Amino acid sequence: MKTKVENPISAAQVEQLNHQLREEFMIGAEKFAGNALHQKLKSDISIQDKLTFIPRMLFFVLGFKDIMELVRYEGETSDLQESVNTHSDEDSNHWEWYLKDLAFMTGHFEENKGLDLITKTWADDTLEVRKTIYSFNRYVQQYDHPVARMLMIEVLEITFDKFKAAIHPVLKAEDLYDQLEYFGKKHQDTEENHSTGISDDEISHLVDLLPDDLKEEMVTVVHELFDQMYRMAANWAK
Repeated sequence: MKTKVENPISAAQVEQLNHQLREEFMIGAEKFAGNALHQKLKSDISIQDKLTFIPRMLFFVLGFKDIMELVRYEGETSDLQESVNTHSDEDSNHWEWYLKDLAFMTGHFEENKGLDLITKTWADDTLEVRKTIYSFNRYVQQYDHPVARMLMIEVLEITFDKFKAAIHPVLKAEDLYDQLEYFGKKHQDTEENHSTGISDDEISHLVDLLPDDLKEEMVTVVHELFDQMYRMAANWAK
């Protein structure tokens, strides 16, 4: 857990770090929106070729389940800790929808069944997917402060929001939006009914709440997590 105490930083330094941290979210989100997978989804290739990434998501989706467990606080909780727990409660079961979609689409992925799917999930060429989960898990356990954890959750929320914006038009054009749960309507409807959400104002508020001695480190953490999400999406596009 992060318990390091550093010398106080000046008000000017705090303001600069707050700006840097907000910039990391803006730049990271914009960069992720243009990743190779999203470009592939916008291309003229067949729907089968566009969706070949779905089996490659297995480790990430099931690993996300573990992240939602690791961010939780037990026992008596503060308001901020309870907000983290709410995120966990609302997102922790989405992996079940993914497995249903994977089974539904399995006819399109004949080469990704059974032992072959397991082997490819831990193959050398899918390491970037696993590294993404390892990075989040490491930082979530390293930083116990609820605002730090909320900012990490926001990276996940923002990137998934960009992913939905890229894949939903594809699924709607192929009449798959209503049939797929994780990738389609059910997940979207559930997200819209969540008590938690993402917005520039929410991120700005979290940045202001973050303890000053964690701000510089979180600039680095957020940058690295966005970069790792981008590399994972590039891997999915292969």
